Amino acid sequence: MESRDAVGMPFPPPLTVTLFGVGGGVLEWLWPTAFTLRAGVSWAGIVLVALGVVLVLLAIVALRRVGASPDPRVGVAALAKGGVYRLGRNPIYLGMLLAHLGAGLWLDSVWIAASSLLAWAVLQRTIVAREEAYLAARFPAEYAAYVRRVRRWF
Repeated sequence: MESRDAVGMPFPPPLTVTLFGVGGGVLEWLWPTAFTLRAGVSWAGIVLVALGVVLVLLAIVALRRVGASPDPRVGVAALAKGGVYRLGRNPIYLGMLLAHLGAGLWLDSVWIAASSLLAWAVLQRTIVAREEAYLAARFPAEYAAYVRRVRRWF
């Protein structure tokens, strides 16, 4: 359900991360890669995937507490500033990117891990920039104070 008061996303953010992950997987299939310290990298990947999932879930809980939707294509009536939003302004995106990077490490794929950096760049330029402009217009004073207090990515 899209509101007239919505951010205006060109595409859903999870789709961005997923497409880059699939792209990294295709590159891995075509030109296999591997990290040199397999066991340590695999465990680090598992930890990053788990951390990413937990971060996304905590962010969704914080959004629900203020009556906001985790779907950035829907307008919001309140600014989420509690929970994990006290630590960073984009915990859902950060969680998705950590899980993506972790999957690359877990699967021992340099391509998938590297594609998480490209996904971050696209999210930053196409999604985060639009969201920040929307929130600055929707909650001028409140969002400006929030930006001064809280970093974008933690």
